[in-house]
Parts: sequence; C-alpha cells; structure tokens
Amino acid sequence: MTQPTHRKRFGSIVLVAVLALVLTTLVGSPAEAKPRKGKDKVSYGTTSWVAGTQGYSIKGKLSGRKGRKVQLQIKWADGWHTIDKAKTKKKGKFTITGNLDWYGAHKVRVFAPRSKGSRAKVFKAKSFKIAVPWTPRGSKSSYLRMNYKGVNFQWDPCKTIKYRVNPGYAGEPAIAFTQQAVELLERATGFRTKYVGTTTSVPIDRKPFQKGTDMVIAWSNQTDYADLVQAVGVGGPGSLKPARRKSNNKVVLEIKRPGVTMNMAYAGLYPFAFDDPATETYGLVLIHELGHAFGLEHFADNIQVMHPGDRPPSETGYHAWYEAGDLAGLKAQGAQGGCLKPYRNRGRYSAIDLTNIPDFMRE
Repeated sequence: MTQPTHRKRFGSIVLVAVLALVLTTLVGSPAEAKPRKGKDKVSYGTTSWVAGTQGYSIKGKLSGRKGRKVQLQIKWADGWHTIDKAKTKKKGKFTITGNLDWYGAHKVRVFAPRSKGSRAKVFKAKSFKIAVPWTPRGSKSSYLRMNYKGVNFQWDPCKTIKYRVNPGYAGEPAIAFTQQAVELLERATGFRTKYVGTTTSVPIDRKPFQKGTDMVIAWSNQTDYADLVQAVGVGGPGSLKPARRKSNNKVVLEIKRPGVTMNMAYAGLYPFAFDDPATETYGLVLIHELGHAFGLEHFADNIQVMHPGDRPPSETGYHAWYEAGDLAGLKAQGAQGGCLKPYRNRGRYSAIDLTNIPDFMRE
C-alpha cells in the first residue's frame, strides 16, 4: 500500500463535527453597573494555572436577600458573557467553583443582577491566565484563516457545537478518542461542545445530518468513499451562510455544518493514538482536520499541525497537540471575537455564490 500524501481538507459548502469547554450557557452583556463600596466583597482565589490541572474557586459576600443570583462572566469582543452561576446563602455568602481550561489570558468578573430591594453589583474584573501544558513550537504568525474573497469563515461561539461520532471501522474506542480531540479544540478556541451520541452519517457523502446535530466525525474507509483514497482524513466547515459579528458588524461566512471523515485504510501506518515516538498518529491527523472544520487553512511551516504534509517530530516524538501558529489561528477563530448575528442586508453578500468554493483540497 502506498503511503498517502496525507490529509485532505474538506472545504466549504456541504460538510460536517466538534467541542463544552467548561463554559456554560452564554448570555448577552448585562447593563453595566459601576462598582460601589460597602459590605460586598469577592475573592477570586487562584487566577493562574496549567489547563486541566485545576479550576476556579471564587468566594464572596453580597448584601440583599438570601438566594440572590450571582454570575461569573468572561469578556469577549462583544461584551460580558455568563459562564457560571450561583446563589447567595446565609449572610449573603456565595461560592462559585468550576473549570476554565481555555488557553490564554481572559478577563473574568463576578456580577449580581438587580434583584428585589438590591441594585445591580459588579465586582472589579480579574485576569485569569490558563497555560498550555506543553511548549508550543514555531511562530505565532504561522497560520492562515479560511476565507472566500476576503470574507473569513467563522463558527458562532454563542452556539454550542452539538456533535456525533460515527465509530465505523474504528469501533467503539473511536468515541472516547474523538471526544479527547474535541476537548483539545475547545481549550484552544473557547467554543462549547456537547457530545450527543453516535450516528451512521459520514460527512464526506454530503448528506444532511440528523436533527439536532451540528458536526459529525466519522471513522470510515476508502473502500466506501473514493474521495478518501490517498487521504488519511478530510475535514472542513461544511455549509456556509453570510452573517455579521455583533462587536463590529463585520461580515463573515458562518460555519454551519463542520465535519471530519477519517480513513481507516491506513491503520497499519498511523497508530490509533495521540502520541508516538516514531511516527505520526491518527490523533495528529484528527486535530488537523478539526482545524479545517473550524476555519483554518493549510500553512507552509512544517512544524505546525496545519502543515499539509510530513512534519518533523519534537525531541520526544510525535504528539497530537497544536503548535504556536495553530494556537494563534484557533484563537483568532475562537470565542473571544464574540457572537454572530444574521446578515439582513440586501448587499453583495446576500447573494454570494458559495457554490464556487471547492468541496475538497488535497494535501
């Protein structure tokens, strides 16, 4: 069997896949309230850690009736978004604990909405710094975002990515394996994901997903799909639709059905693992294709995961983790840019011909 020229990238119009960073339901920015002096207080506790090693533990005290709502919020380009909630207990005390594994520095604050007999209260924001568990290689400028005529592709971070796995030729172990890759994507982008079960769908066949599914990752074989021949995997953003960013009204092409199809015909060449001392793995291919699914193009720096061909190993071998350019690109594609809103104008983008965007790009 001839070794493949590596991965294909599944382009735009009709494809399909993942990520619930521990961010809970996102909520629009509340009316701003100025900090005021008084008995109210908050302690943010530890605000810096390595992703996956610990979480936040925030304690405070708030005036007003017992059971008053308290929100933990994070700052995006379009304002503050709620990521966790709690209620005051005896003497107005509250505790908010949870996980924040989103790589990078983020402004976080505690906010208490207006309640009966109490004004809204906002505590001074803190910077939370979440470190990457490895040392990313290469330059932060080594990435390229997908675009069509200068219009970037973008997932709406205010929507949870509901994804399914088709274990297919890889069997049941593919479910947990895929979830692990999606978690890595979550940590790099800040997107929320939710695994909603298995499926028989295969993104590369361009058929609709079942109701309530945003993304599918399928483990198939080139014996079933000729488009997989000479590709370890294909991935892409699926159907696209004009939208605007709420923060600056800029037009983007919203990613609607991201997806990845992996080719198990090369199981003899690519270990079903995330790390290997001697060769690239299916895990490395999978996170590459997930990068395509959420708007990253190929890039020439062969150290980066988004490089289209063979890449050199690190000192300890091959690892399925994003490098410096990949992380910078996923951050640019990620949640910090803020939510999207419908494109309601009758401008040139309302009639954009998305059929001109190629379905696939061979590596």
